[in-house]
Amino acid sequence: MNEPRSMKYVILGDPIPLYRARFSSISNRMFDSQKEIKLVTGITLVNQHDNQPVFDGPIYLDIQFFFLTPLRKPKLNKQWHVYRPDLSNLIKFYEDIATTIIIKDDCIIAKISATKSYDKNARTEFIITEMK
Repeated sequence: MNEPRSMKYVILGDPIPLYRARFSSISNRMFDSQKEIKLVTGITLVNQHDNQPVFDGPIYLDIQFFFLTPLRKPKLNKQWHVYRPDLSNLIKFYEDIATTIIIKDDCIIAKISATKSYDKNARTEFIITEMK
């Protein structure tokens, strides 16, 4: 019997939240302030995906955001990152980047598990697993 396909991806550096596109009143056009970082992150994912077929069925996304441990950690919370950026904005950035590179469309995500925590190395790690 075929095992569900699963792949892990790691993006080094600070986790990136999705910002809304902005409107320029001077040119009367929308512009994306994250265009360059989206391109760089997309290239990183293309290299890690290694010409595998895109996921096109229901998938489970397990995503973890690791922020640098501050020099002075809050006394009440030593593990979980409970400050900006919002978890939902972080997830949306990586969903959008993965669309057409790793997954057919972000609407195929049927289940998500996500965390924000501290670590000595800032990064984003996610595993995509086919759901049968």
